[in-house]
Amino acid sequence: MKQRCLILLILFSALVSCKTSAEKDVMPDFWELSIVDSVLILEDKFFLNSQTEVKLIGDSLLAVSSYRSPMVAIITTKGEQVGKIASGDFPIGSFSPSSFDVSEYPLVYILDKKSESVLVFDSNNQEFVKKIKLQLPEDKVIRFMGAKFKKLLDGFLVEMVSSIYDTYHPDFYRESGDQIYFFGNDGALQSSMVDYPKEYKEVSGSLSPVTYLTMGDFGNNFTLSFPHSKKLTFYSTSGEMIDSVILPDSRFFDYNLHGADQILDFSEIFTSGESNKVHVPTNHYFNSIHGNREQVIVETWMNNKKTGEEYATYSHLLIYNKAAKKWSETSNPNNILDIGMLAGVVDDTLYFYEGSLMKHDEKYIKRAVLRPIED
Repeated sequence: MKQRCLILLILFSALVSCKTSAEKDVMPDFWELSIVDSVLILEDKFFLNSQTEVKLIGDSLLAVSSYRSPMVAIITTKGEQVGKIASGDFPIGSFSPSSFDVSEYPLVYILDKKSESVLVFDSNNQEFVKKIKLQLPEDKVIRFMGAKFKKLLDGFLVEMVSSIYDTYHPDFYRESGDQIYFFGNDGALQSSMVDYPKEYKEVSGSLSPVTYLTMGDFGNNFTLSFPHSKKLTFYSTSGEMIDSVILPDSRFFDYNLHGADQILDFSEIFTSGESNKVHVPTNHYFNSIHGNREQVIVETWMNNKKTGEEYATYSHLLIYNKAAKKWSETSNPNNILDIGMLAGVVDDTLYFYEGSLMKHDEKYIKRAVLRPIED
């Protein structure tokens, strides 16, 4: 009897050991994000209030857009302001930058929601070049801010959203149809792709109105991700699917999609003044996707779902090694008010821009590196 119990104990211990090892293998390896330095931006030429998008130009410039101060500002990685394309500074009048593209810098392409156009500027000469009116579908509008946008060789990629359905209503996800549209260099509509996946269509209550679709621009191709479907999908610039990668499990990022227990109406909430009494769960989402030759780096934004002084949103990185086809994640999530937005990657250096003005009055460019944590 004792011998039988001993055998069972050994078998149970082996099973537990194997399970623990298997669970460990499922989770991505830990990396540490370390800040190398922090550079104060010297605002001696103009003032940019908060940021909407940040993008790296080469290895020495950052482009930053803002909807509060409608402009795209150009700043060196050393914190010097060197240029801006601002609403009201040109004879075409005011504009509202939903997004921008600096892949052909010093040309700056601005996706303007107000005029439903792509506006082209020469940043070096502070000149307006041309306006390209987009032939929008009848039931679509350009997303207010942070729209997916890319200058292509033969036209433009533009994210569109429904003009019919309230963003709080489940039909916004069920019935909106395609979100990515391709336009020619003359603004003519050519084709469309990418509907909301089932994870979003199956939610019965209202979802928090954040941008669930995220795009990474890699020059000759791009990637799109709905994080809660746990996939990264890569496309050619013609819209042809190249590859699809499964996103990893995470110790921090919540892939579950949480909806409210009822269907809410945006206009009713804000006209009634009862917005503080309405609870819509805040879902985790991706803020941006970047990369270099070896890696794809996903920047997450994760609200801690607390209230009052404890309310905060944290960010961490998911790192995909292309050659090894293996995921890692950073072990030290940062408050977004401390680290800001990831602008891009140059070799092994990551550039962040923190200019929210919610925690302090200054804006900073921060350089960081990733280091694997050895067991």
